[in-house]
This record gives sequence, C-alpha cells and structure tokens, in this order.
Amino acid sequence: MDHQIFIDLQDRFDRESELFEGIKAQTKELDRACRLASAQLSKAHSLPRDRAKEVADAVGPQFVAIRDNIGRLAALVTPATFYKLQGMWANALQTACALVVFAVYLAEARLATPEDVGAYLGCKVNTGNQEIAEFVVTLEEYLHGVISLFSELSRLAVNSVIVGDVQRPQEISTFASELYSGFQLLNLKNDSLRRRFDSIKYEVKKIEEVLYDLRVRRLTA
Repeated sequence: MDHQIFIDLQDRFDRESELFEGIKAQTKELDRACRLASAQLSKAHSLPRDRAKEVADAVGPQFVAIRDNIGRLAALVTPATFYKLQGMWANALQTACALVVFAVYLAEARLATPEDVGAYLGCKVNTGNQEIAEFVVTLEEYLHGVISLFSELSRLAVNSVIVGDVQRPQEISTFASELYSGFQLLNLKNDSLRRRFDSIKYEVKKIEEVLYDLRVRRLTA
C-alpha cells in the first residue's frame, strides 16, 4: 500500500489547521478593534445632541483599525472557502456593521446604507445572489447591524432626557418607528435574524414609554 495518500491528506489537514488558527487570531484582533470603537461611540449617550457628530468623527482611527483588520482577514480567505468558514468571523462583522450604523446615525441622523458600510469597512456588502468573488459583508450581517441600532436608540432616548434634551426622544421615536415599519416589509428566512427582529418591538416600546412619560409630565408637546 502506498502511504503517500495519507501523507498528502495529513499535509492538507495541517494547512487547514494553520488557516483556522490564522483566521481565529485575526478575528480576535477584529473583536478588539470593535470594542475600542464601541467604547468611543458609547460616549454619545452622556453628551448633548450637538456633540453627537463630534463623537462619530472621533471614532475615525478605530474604524481605520477595523478596516485594516478586515483586510488582513480577507487575505486569508479564498472565494472557495468563504461560506465554509464564514461562521468564524460572522459575529465580529455583525458588530462592525452595528458600529457603522450607529456612527452614521450620530453624524447624520439617518440609516447607513450598504454602501456606507462598505466605505467604512473597506469591503462590499453582498446585496445580491451573485457568487462570491471576493471577501464581502453578507446581507445578513448588515441587517444584524441595523437591528442593533434599535437598542442604541432606546438607550439614547433615555439618556437624552438625562442630559436635558427632552425634544430628542420624539425624533428618535419617529426614526425608530419608520425603521421598524421598513423591517416589516422583509420576509426574513434567516432564523437568527427572525429572532432578533421579534425583539425590535420591545426596544420601540421602551422609546415610546420615554415619550409617554415626557408628555404626561408636560415636558414636551
């Protein structure tokens, strides 16, 4: 019997193991960069509205680090192995998308588009069904990032009152309601997306409760 077959197989296993370890290490670095950016963006919850853009602009260096980490991760992944290994970095990219969505909202009070996410992260969002020819952010990862915005908005509604801005919760409520109605147009098949979508109404309810309390106390029209 020719044992070369098994020697070749072992070489392949070793290469795959090295690839897994490389992706795991790079994903860990991406997680770290995302945590630093999240810490920077969280300052918006304790500052008045007129400083929101300042917070979003200040997180620029962290986004550069995130983009660099994604670039190094992309260099390890081939189109043939993209979907096979995607689960290794999916959570990290969802977090990165959520950071972009929140930063764009703080800076411009609008929803970040897939093009915005691509510009911030240095890779396209795959919004179609075309075959993967390069490392991309999947549509599901982008939508997970958008869903994460609801929890930030509910916190921001409460914290806006704490810093004395009783008008902002109304704007947040209007934006969140419009965003929720947009999500209702989607027929979500992905189980994790569907579960997270079901939780959106609770975040919207929290925002509405803040607005209700303000109106009961006659602090807003």
